[in-house]
Amino acid sequence: MACFSPGRKHWRPIALTMSLPRAPLRTYLLILTAAAIVPVLGFAAYLTIGLSRTQREAVERGLIDTAAALANGVDRELKSSIAALEALAASRYLDHGDYRGFARDAQRVLESQAGNGWLSINLASPEGTPLANLLSPTAEALPLSDVATVKQAAAAAKPVISDLLPSAVLDQAAFAVRLPVLRAGEVEYVLSAVLSARSMAGALGSQQDVPDRIAVLFDRRSVIVFRTVNPERLIGTRVTPRLAQQSAERESGVIDDINREGTPVRTVFQRSRMSGWSVAVGVPHHVLYAPQRRSIWNIATVGAAFLGLSVVVALVVARRIRTSVGDLVATAETLTAPDDARTATDMPITELARLRDALVAAGRLIRERGASLERQVAELQVARQAADEGNRAKDEFLALLSHELRTPLNAVYGWARMLRAGEVGADATQRALDAIVRNADAQLLLIDELLDVSRAISGKMRLDVRPVDLEAVVENALDAVRPAAESKRIRLESVLDPRAGPITGDPARLQQVVWNLLMNAVKFTDRGGHVQVLLQRVNSHVEIVVSDTGRGIDPDLLPFVFDRFRQADSSSTRAHGGLGLGLALVKHLVELHGGMVVAQSGGEGKGATFIVKLPLRIAAISEGPAPRVHPTAPVLEPASEGVRLDGLRVLVVDDDPDAVELATAVLARAGAVVRACGSASEALGTVKRWRPDVLVSDIEMPGEDGYALIRKVRALDAELGGKTPAVALTAYGRTQDRMLSLTAGYTMHVPKPVDPGELTTIIASVAGRSPE
Repeated sequence: MACFSPGRKHWRPIALTMSLPRAPLRTYLLILTAAAIVPVLGFAAYLTIGLSRTQREAVERGLIDTAAALANGVDRELKSSIAALEALAASRYLDHGDYRGFARDAQRVLESQAGNGWLSINLASPEGTPLANLLSPTAEALPLSDVATVKQAAAAAKPVISDLLPSAVLDQAAFAVRLPVLRAGEVEYVLSAVLSARSMAGALGSQQDVPDRIAVLFDRRSVIVFRTVNPERLIGTRVTPRLAQQSAERESGVIDDINREGTPVRTVFQRSRMSGWSVAVGVPHHVLYAPQRRSIWNIATVGAAFLGLSVVVALVVARRIRTSVGDLVATAETLTAPDDARTATDMPITELARLRDALVAAGRLIRERGASLERQVAELQVARQAADEGNRAKDEFLALLSHELRTPLNAVYGWARMLRAGEVGADATQRALDAIVRNADAQLLLIDELLDVSRAISGKMRLDVRPVDLEAVVENALDAVRPAAESKRIRLESVLDPRAGPITGDPARLQQVVWNLLMNAVKFTDRGGHVQVLLQRVNSHVEIVVSDTGRGIDPDLLPFVFDRFRQADSSSTRAHGGLGLGLALVKHLVELHGGMVVAQSGGEGKGATFIVKLPLRIAAISEGPAPRVHPTAPVLEPASEGVRLDGLRVLVVDDDPDAVELATAVLARAGAVVRACGSASEALGTVKRWRPDVLVSDIEMPGEDGYALIRKVRALDAELGGKTPAVALTAYGRTQDRMLSLTAGYTMHVPKPVDPGELTTIIASVAGRSPE
């Protein structure tokens, strides 16, 4: 650095050899800036501003030229299509009105123009009446989707380009080129070529002078015909509001806008006088101004280089910075090394010293995070293996479900077909009917089990809690499984302590728990074995212990025996049927009662023991059943005899003829006067005219469903049937389905299938009749 010495008439250099104190980096940079950059700052700013303005104007001129060139390219494409139509318009078949012959000529032209995006050719009268259309396989005309441009072409006697067409036939965006066909100086026809919007891709992609350019072709309604970026998503949508407004007000212009991708762009638009369409070219700001930024960077770099040569004072500062940064780099290069592997050095710059300390801490954190990441990866691998195992179990469950549903269905289907064909003798008819009922009951039980598991999974299973006599619950379960045990000559033993209680719970669900455990024991116990159930009180809880001498449980399967999708053998050669849901349901029901269940086994061939632990009754609970908020179908014993509906008028509504026939037969046999309707609209009229005593309706029907029907019935006046009792007889059996039916206005919700005797009893109940 050179400076002037007072009292002397010449310049002399003064060496900066003083020792600078430790200071923030900002202080050193301020010294460097004040000594070197200030003299040339104004000059660099002047050059930068002037160059930026010049480059921006040059790029905008290029965009304007590009938009004009693209508009001309679009016009050329359209003129090419018009020329092809003009050649076709000379067809001699049009002179005689031979549309079939013309269609053959048109088909050849269409095939020759397929590479240019032609989709169809049609012919119409000047009034827009369709005469021929290649989209019609029988050569019959299809309705035109844009009659206005047909009339416009006929009135102007010159070609017209339509806007983007809505089409119910084509599966892609398209537009039409309309050409009036003159005969004897008068417009005789309007010939149209329907082109794919993608045929404009060549015209819009012909100019690639600006990288990342987005070209858009849109029609007179500002609807995008083609777009070079994201055409699949944006063809047929509108351009941005700003571009639509500006292009409607003037033929050309330059605007700043936000494109459909949310990127700021500089947009140039140009309207085509031939078609009335507009072409817009948008370039993102970051691309448009990149040359300016590069120029500024180059100027700054060159200026810094020259300044570095002329600034002597910066050498001292730069040397100190370089030394500190070098130490910092050395620290960064050893980030993952242990702390004792680095040598600490003193740094004169405060920020760099703090940064070095931060890097050291970051290295330590990186090592810790790396170890943690390895642990997480290992845990994820374990979780993935568990998920794969769960998926495999679900796949096996679905296969079992298909088998278990088809097995009883096969017997029902086979016997029913044989009975209908008359292939069953009188002596075998009863056996056939018994088999049908038995297998239908088995399938119903299977579906109920699936629904119970669904309620358990969704948390919607509810208990009817009351004081429970566990001894009676266990006895009832034993009575239910005794026939199955006797058929295999399995001895049932029970030791029941009458003092093992009291407890509170749902007696039906608790009986289901004991029944499932007993049936499971009987299923997996060989002939001649024995099953024992023990009821006892242990401290503050009651235990129900079910043990057997059966096949036992493999130790590897024991931890998963209560899982929903687990079975010891799910292969096609398994010895026992079932879905493997019973134990999962047992566990859920026991836990709902505040208890727990455990499984024990010495291994395969050594039997199994299941222990249910239930808490003792704590507080007194009403002896009656819990009140129900909404009425549901009562639990009734099937009553095949004794319930009469003599003279009761019942309207049955169902779109299934078989269901209607069955319900009609059941109710008529009980003495009811039955009418049937196959739709909700027909049923509503019958209610008004016939005034039935009870309405029985399905829920799922075409057109209007059962919910809509009951709402319309309830909207009627009482004298027109608005208060008619109604029963929803439907295959929808979930809790939410029952709530929907009752909320809509039904008196009772009855899920299919229903016992005939139970159905007549329900009808009598809602009609206010007591069973005889």
